[in-house]
Amino acid sequence: MPTKRAWILLILALILYFLANQTQVGWIYIITDGLIGLLLVAAIYACGMLNSIQATRILRNVSPDPTIPTPEAASAPVADRETVDLDFTPLAFHEDDPIEVALQFNHPGLKPALLVSGLEHCPFAPAVDQIQPFFIPGLFKGQANSLTYQTLCDRRGLHRFSSLQLHSRGPFGLFQTRRTLAVPTEILIYPAYHPLKRLRVFEKKEFAERQALRVGLGSQVIGTREYRTGDSLRQIHWRSTARIGQLVVKEFSDDEQQAFTVILDLQADISIGRGKFSIFETAIRLAASLGYYATQHNIPFRLVGASQKWTLPAMPLSWWVILNYLAKVENDGREPLAKVLSRLPASTFLVILISRPHEAIIKALSTLSHPTRQTLAIFITLDGALPPTASSLKTAGLDVKSVSPHNWLDVLINL
Repeated sequence: MPTKRAWILLILALILYFLANQTQVGWIYIITDGLIGLLLVAAIYACGMLNSIQATRILRNVSPDPTIPTPEAASAPVADRETVDLDFTPLAFHEDDPIEVALQFNHPGLKPALLVSGLEHCPFAPAVDQIQPFFIPGLFKGQANSLTYQTLCDRRGLHRFSSLQLHSRGPFGLFQTRRTLAVPTEILIYPAYHPLKRLRVFEKKEFAERQALRVGLGSQVIGTREYRTGDSLRQIHWRSTARIGQLVVKEFSDDEQQAFTVILDLQADISIGRGKFSIFETAIRLAASLGYYATQHNIPFRLVGASQKWTLPAMPLSWWVILNYLAKVENDGREPLAKVLSRLPASTFLVILISRPHEAIIKALSTLSHPTRQTLAIFITLDGALPPTASSLKTAGLDVKSVSPHNWLDVLINL
């Protein structure tokens, strides 16, 4: 596409041609031919100049300055710091981590690409850093050019980079060429979390001595299910078998370990607030911090939530699975939290993260009292105030707390 400069030269060449035709001055013909020749050379050179460009994108962790300890590292004993470091696998990115993005360009074509500029859209960066312009004076055959920029992992989630928008006015700024260059790159950013070392509400002596109702070989029947190959005939529940006409076996509690369950409210359109400081994102950080505590103390940990896209296994989760799930999950469910609470799995300790309190949830919470279970309901509000309807819920076996997107860490530490 001709630029404004090309049109000016073309108009000037036409004027000089008519002037030379009238005056028959030879040097004016020479200047006219030079201008037209320059335009033709520039047009031919610019045609397809960007077609051979190849690019790759590399993501790197940026290590913070080791001489400036973070508040968490400064307050942790040396042994604890080593334990925390072991949780991070190579190329694991978390919210608020600094990151370096490198774009490497190669041009195998014979014709050099000149004056190449473009725009990089970084999907996970803060709003002010999402558009990254770049400029390359020249790309020659066999020579790689690398451009880097640093930003922050502002939002958790699975992010995909869009295509690069390349354009050039080379070699003389007379013709502009454009190209959309696809550089497929994905990055999974884990949610921010606090490496919680203590959870006093969980470590109460009278609670720690209770037995969890996990599926196992204990003495207490906690439910029934269909018969599976290998089940003992002694476990058959004959009354249910006779009623439905097929073999049904009893499930027993596992009396050896406690169980820790966190319930997320994943109903669509329930989050209040914007971006990383929304109520839903606060619930994700709380769940990750509680999951860290449970896995570090070898406590079976489960997440419960009615997501449309991501389904969790019923078995206890590893730290890696917890982080991956919480990095991807969104509030896209159709099931209200009150309905999810009506079919909770057997667990010693329940933490319910409530994003939108209403009468149905309050009623469901009031029915969760159980002699072998401790329940903690955390109401997440913009101002951190406990909803008036929840003030009457503090009964035996049920604790109620409230947090905001700005004070969740302080409340969590003091639980």
